[in-house]
Parts: sequence; C-alpha cells; structure tokens
Amino acid sequence: MVKVGIINATGYAGAELARLLYSHPEVELTSVSGRSAAGKALADVFPHLACYDLTIGEEIDDVDFVFSGLPHAASAAACAPLVRAGVPVVDISADFRLRDPQEYAEWYGAEHPAPELISQAAYGLTELNRESVRQSKLIANPGCFPESALLALAPAVKAGIIGPDIIIDSKSGISGAGRGLDLKYHFGEADESVSAYGLSGHRHLPEIVQELAKMWPKETGTERGTWLAVGVSSKSPGAQVTSALAEMDEEQRVAVLKTAREWTRRRQERFIYGEDELRPTVTFTPHLIPMTRGILSTCYAPLNAGALPLGRVVQDALREIYGDFYAGEPFVRVVDSPPATKQTRGNNMCLVYPTVDARTERLVVVSVLDNLVKGAAGQAIQNMNAMLGFPETLGLDMPALYP
Repeated sequence: MVKVGIINATGYAGAELARLLYSHPEVELTSVSGRSAAGKALADVFPHLACYDLTIGEEIDDVDFVFSGLPHAASAAACAPLVRAGVPVVDISADFRLRDPQEYAEWYGAEHPAPELISQAAYGLTELNRESVRQSKLIANPGCFPESALLALAPAVKAGIIGPDIIIDSKSGISGAGRGLDLKYHFGEADESVSAYGLSGHRHLPEIVQELAKMWPKETGTERGTWLAVGVSSKSPGAQVTSALAEMDEEQRVAVLKTAREWTRRRQERFIYGEDELRPTVTFTPHLIPMTRGILSTCYAPLNAGALPLGRVVQDALREIYGDFYAGEPFVRVVDSPPATKQTRGNNMCLVYPTVDARTERLVVVSVLDNLVKGAAGQAIQNMNAMLGFPETLGLDMPALYP
C-alpha cells in the first residue's frame, strides 16, 4: 500500500481527494493537514468522511506520496522541501503551471517561492502529456477552466484545422471559488443569477495560451498556407503539395502562392509572437452559475481554408479527427449531442461535442466536466496513477451522479 498525504485537506479539492482515495485499492490515506482545523477529527470537519479515523494535523506525517491543496504561493513553499527530498507531489494549485516565473508574478501578484523547481514540473493534463507525467516527480495539476478548454481544442489544434483567434466562454459552479467567504457567493446573491467575471484577464488565461502554443503546429506560414491553398490533408502534406503544384500550370501556381502569402499575412496578424513560439490570441470569459459543481465551456475558432471538406461530410470529418485523437482515452468521450454538466457530476469524465457553424466557417466545441473531480481531485489521482505505474482508471472508474 502506498501511504498518501493531503496538505490542506479542509478545502473542497482536498476533501474530494479524500473521498475518492477511499475507493482506491492500492493507496491508503494516512495523513491530512489543515492548520485552521488542526487537532480536529476529519469526520468532525467533514461528516461525509466519517469512514476515516484521521486527525487533521498542522503538517502531514511521513508518507510515500503527497497532494497539495494549498492556495498559490503557499503551495510551492510547502511542496519544495518534499520534492527536494524525493517525495512525489501533485500540486493542485497554480504554482507550477506557468513556465515563466515572471509571468507567474504578473498574474499571481507574488514572486515564485521555488522558481528552480518549475523546470522539473510536468503539466498534468494526462491525455496530452502522458509520458512527461509518468517520468516526473512533480506534477502541476491543470486549472479547471484550462482543462475544459484544452481538451475541447486539442484535436483541432493538433490537426491544424483552426486559426489562432480563439474565444472560450466558460460557466462554472460556485465550488470553483473554494470555501472562502465572499458576498457574491452567498446564496441570496448567487441564486437565480448568472454573472461574468475576470473580463480584464483571468489567471487561467496565460495557462490556456501557454498550453495551446505548445501544441500549435510548427510549419512556417508559407509552407502551411501552400498546402491549405492546394487543399491537401494536414497529416502528410509534403509529397502531396509537391505533386499538386507540379500538375498546375504557371497561372495556377502563382494563384496558389498568392493565397499562401495572404494566409501567412493573416496568420501573423492574429498570432502574438513569443521568443520561440507562436502564441494564439485567446479571449476567455468565465461566468458564475448558481450550481455547486460543473464547468461547461464553449470554444470558438475560425476554420482554416481547405482544412475540412465542405458540405454534409464536414461533421463526419470533424468527428473522425476527434474520435481518432481520443481513441482509447478512458476519461474523455466524444459525444453526438451537446452535453450537460450533470452528465459528469461526481466522476472523472470530460464530454466533448465538436461541430461546425457552416455560416461563419467556425469550429464550435462544447465540453463539460466536474470542476472538483476531472478539474481537480480526480485529475490529480489520474496523474498519481500514471506516476506510480497504476492503471489510470484505478479508483476513478465510476458513473456520474444522477439526478
């Protein structure tokens, strides 16, 4: 049995970790901390966890594996000595998600407590980064909003079918804000009301942009524009482009290259260039919804010219791209109709519905997940399973709660 500890088990994510770990056949939760409730029985703070005979400590005891549910900055400070001692850690905070310490300071208002460890951390979206997760001892668990957006967009980005001007519209339940007291989360304020927030810049935005940029196809603009203008597949365009151009007369070749250059110009206008990568422009707006759990994200992006066939077969082609990308993934399901948050309540699934708005030539993708499970505790356990060589479904293979 692997002995597991949870730092700050008194938050929503920490409590959800304890609930899920109880059913895991290969680990045992032996230590929990939470300074505000130190000395109390876990069951007194969370009666639904009466299955545990554990006392909350100020610090965790010696364990084989650690989850940290502390807020940003405090989490890195607590995780750093454990990582240096060789203890595997999954950090649920934002502390190791951003690769640039300066960007972290700009968005989180504090200097990073352990910048030397950032390069050791793997971004823990297992479906997109499995090998790095398996090989790392420090995992940056994704934010709940970025997870919903990245799983929705990754197949389209990898296939090269969309442009970089992306809109992400997300709705989240109130538990996403944690257990801290704030007037806007009181029942009388939040019930029967929907509100947008973070319009000047949400902290999850740089995380989304960073991970999209890592996935973005690296072809040069003219090269990519040429094969899009010719209309060949993005899977192996080189030989097909050469063959197609050779069969054209001079006038046709000039027209294709003109189209390619125009595509490159538009692409350059829409990208924000980093030092060594293209960073797509992303508009991200989160909304607070009067429900306890769940995230629904609707993502919009322009289709690249010639990236998908026109007419009735476009949906079949899109479904094939998404189906192939997530084939064999236990916790992402491509569905045939727009999903609802209740379909993932309490489990580790993300449901993804891709479609095309033919009138505007836009990709539209809807994704839903439980922000406390797939968006936090469940993803953390999935990462632990990968790190320890267990099947990723261990302790997580459960249906949603309904109704």
